[in-house]
Parts: sequence; C-alpha cells; structure tokens
Amino acid sequence: MNPFNPSFGKVPPIFLDRNRLVQELAEDLENTNSPYQTTLIYGLRGSGKTSFLTDVGKKLGQDDFWIVINLAMGTDLLATLADSIYVKASNPLKKALESIGGVKFSAFGLQVEFGMQNADASHKYQTLLEMILERMQNQGVKLLVTIDEIKSTKEVRRFISIYQILIREGYSISLIMTGLPAHISELQNDDVLTFLLRSARINLDPLNPLTIKSSYQKVFSEGGRKIDGDVLAEMVKMTAGYAYAFQLLGFLVWQTGETHISAEVLESIKDDFKLELYRNVYTKIYQELSSVDIEFIKTMAGCDGNLISIGEITQKMNKPKNYISMYRRRLLDDQIIRAPKRGYVSFTLPYFKDFILENQEFYY
Repeated sequence: MNPFNPSFGKVPPIFLDRNRLVQELAEDLENTNSPYQTTLIYGLRGSGKTSFLTDVGKKLGQDDFWIVINLAMGTDLLATLADSIYVKASNPLKKALESIGGVKFSAFGLQVEFGMQNADASHKYQTLLEMILERMQNQGVKLLVTIDEIKSTKEVRRFISIYQILIREGYSISLIMTGLPAHISELQNDDVLTFLLRSARINLDPLNPLTIKSSYQKVFSEGGRKIDGDVLAEMVKMTAGYAYAFQLLGFLVWQTGETHISAEVLESIKDDFKLELYRNVYTKIYQELSSVDIEFIKTMAGCDGNLISIGEITQKMNKPKNYISMYRRRLLDDQIIRAPKRGYVSFTLPYFKDFILENQEFYY
C-alpha cells in the first residue's frame, strides 16, 4: 500500500513537521485562558491546513470532555452548530439539552420555538447557544468549533460576532479556522471583527529539508526500496518544502514499483509530477491573482535564474519603486514569493516558474 497521500482534505499517514505543533495546540486548548482559544491557520493551497485542522480535531475528539464540531462554509453555521452538538452529546448531556424550553431536537433537525416573535435568527441562536454551553459547562464538557477555508461572508461574520459574545460571557468554547492568507486578512480587517486581530495565528511554513530527507529515506527503506544519495537530494529539492509536493512526489515514485530508485526512475515521473502540480494547485492559485500580481510574477519568470533582483523587476515593469513594493508585499503576504535576501525575491512553490513560462498562451 502506498504510504503517501496527495489527496486534499485528508490527514496523510506521513505528516511531517506538524505532529509536535498539533500536540502543543491540543494541550494548550485545555487551558481556560489559552491564547489559542481563537486560532487562525493560514497558508497556500496544499500547505497542509486541512490536514492540520483535522488532526487537531481528532486529537481533542478522543477526549470525552470535548465535543468537536466541524462546520462547512455555505451552511447555516449557527443552526448546524446547535444541532451537531446535540448529535455528538453523551446521553446525560442530551437529556440536559432536551430540558431547554422552546427547542426540539430530533432526527429531523433542530426546531427553535422561542417566544420572541420579533427576535431575529441571530438573537435566537445566541440565546440558544448560551443555554447549550451552560449545560455543557455544568457537565465539564468543552466545545471546539472548526471551520476550514474560511471566507468573509455574511453568514461567517454573523457567526463570529456571536462567538465573540460567547467568549466574553466566559463559556468554554474555542474556534479554529483555516484559510488562504488573503481571506484571513480580509476577515481580520472587517470593521465588526477586529477582535480577530488579537487571535493566535499559525503560519504553516515550508517543511524542513532535513525532515523531508529523513522521512523519504525511512519510508522507502522500510518498504524495501533503495534510493541513491544524489536521487534523495534531488527529491528534497523538487519538493521545495511544499507539503503537497512532498506527498505527490513520494506517491508517484512509490507507484513506479521500482525497488531501486535511480535518477532514471525519478526522471520518468517528473512530467507527471509537474502536471499534477499545475492542474491541481497552480492553475487555481494563478486564477485568484490580480492582473498586476500576474504582471509581476510573469516579469519574475522572464528573468534569468531563480533569485531575481527587485531592481530588474522594477526596470522591466517600468513602474515606480513604491508601486513595485506594494505588489511585492502582496505576493509575499500571499506566500507566492519569498525574499531570501535583501533586494531579491524567488518563487515559493516548486516549478511555479516553469508553470508560468510553459502556459502563458492559456493565461493572461
């Protein structure tokens, strides 16, 4: 069985560099005054955000004194949360929840019949969640809510506004959200949700090259497969620390069935490796960029080498320095590029430069 899993949204068997962070976050949430009570996890597509979130939720979900609810974008978050708490509650907690007047929990979903004719839905669900959390707290049960790939929608803003009130009231509720850097920034800078600026932020940095090397070596060796030293070094280089690339490359090499991973074996899957990166990640990333962002990265791709001078980009784009600096900062924040040394930038993702140069006729 292939030990690598490049599928999105699943926790792969080989989960590099993140196990310690997952453990620390899960343990820290046990503290009532944890700085991670509200946590934002951000990173590029394929950086491992969903896997990280899933692993934290599973770890806490094994504890009888935690209820973990995973909410999905596009649903009625408040109603789904209240209903899901009841579904996951223990029998004693279910009985306590059923004692709430004006509410009916059943297999057909939640029915709220509070006697507040003029109250809007937000007010009703705020009141309901306060009563639910009070009963949970009486039984020593804490609540973790997770939302993956968050965006600043009306429903999300309504949910987070009520969450903030629940926090102020001292209820045992925690919230972890993941998102692309731009979406996290938009949410934090919403006029009503500025309290998120004080939340904990976890940036999923690139994987450590030494960790990648030792993991590849260990996994292939345990699978009865030999890798030449120079091939192992090249595999590490090909991933550029990108979590999805690590899983994808390992998966493709393993799928060859070869017991001796030579340079020829690696070369035989290189085109498939690039194609999967292009199709599954890079096309979407590219399409989400602004026209000026695209002009900037196309200019970068047209320069020689992997380390590109900001001066050369400024000259080729024929724009003022402050204009170039603004878009440089945007792309750095979005983790498309990095600044390995003063005055220079490079692409973060493996073969992203190749993607731009090889597909310019399809994208504008």
